[in-house]
Amino acid sequence: MNHAHHHHVLSGSRLGLTVALNVVITVAQVIGGLLSGSLSLLSDALHNASDVVALIISAIAEKLITRTSTPEKTFGYRRAGVVAAMINSVTLMAIALFLVKESVMRLINPVPISAGPVILLAILSIGINGLCVLLLKDEAEGSLNIRSASLHLFTDMMTSVAVLAGGIAVALFGVNRLDTLLSMGIALYLIYASWDLVMQSLSVLMQFTPPHIDVSDVEKAMLEEKEVRNIHHLHIWQLTDKDIHLEAHVDFHDDLPLSSVGDTLKKIEETLHHRFHITHVLLQPELEVCEDKELIADATCRSKKHKH
Repeated sequence: MNHAHHHHVLSGSRLGLTVALNVVITVAQVIGGLLSGSLSLLSDALHNASDVVALIISAIAEKLITRTSTPEKTFGYRRAGVVAAMINSVTLMAIALFLVKESVMRLINPVPISAGPVILLAILSIGINGLCVLLLKDEAEGSLNIRSASLHLFTDMMTSVAVLAGGIAVALFGVNRLDTLLSMGIALYLIYASWDLVMQSLSVLMQFTPPHIDVSDVEKAMLEEKEVRNIHHLHIWQLTDKDIHLEAHVDFHDDLPLSSVGDTLKKIEETLHHRFHITHVLLQPELEVCEDKELIADATCRSKKHKH
């Protein structure tokens, strides 16, 4: 079976342009937010600053992923992308909680807002973040890591739309509190947008069974080989967001020649790959070795003497 690995590595030029654009809009929004008194604009600036950090973290992770495995690191840095996705998504949620706190304080003590800078900078942010999302579109489709960075950019584009709406409302109707309410809405949206990514990253790091795989279906598929009596001590997990691993003990009916055992295990491996897209399979053939025949078990099986 082919176990070749394909990684989506960020283009250096695209990354550099994306980071540079976000630095420019962050600085502009900070200045504009301070001059105009707009909390939603400052909130958007904080989010843009997190975009820069997220992009840098993602780029470092993608670089680490390509490093060759060593005897000390047999998996290399394959999970760097998942760790980066977790950091980026948790950062988004932390920012959101901070914005909620600031919004509550601003509702208690309202501040007058100058609508002009808010509207202009919101339009600028929408354009820049929309461009950045397009720049990362291809890479984001195949990587949890890049998707987390792209999510930062996309949510920032959406928050800028809200900021623009708030600026227009202030200009037309003088409703200053709407800016603060929009900032709180932005924060709640960030929590909603980040939650799924946090849970996906956590699932991979905790080595949970991938959600699209039914363990009972996997067991049935493996038992289709007539030589196999039982499957036990089964574990299925993801090393990365793309690589799925499986290990299990395969109990045989009879004491078969090693070549026959190998053929059976190969058939099982091919079945698992084609039906469930499991990329790495490690099977331990046995003949009355384990006392514990449970499909899912934590206890280490105790060896017994083979019956001849």
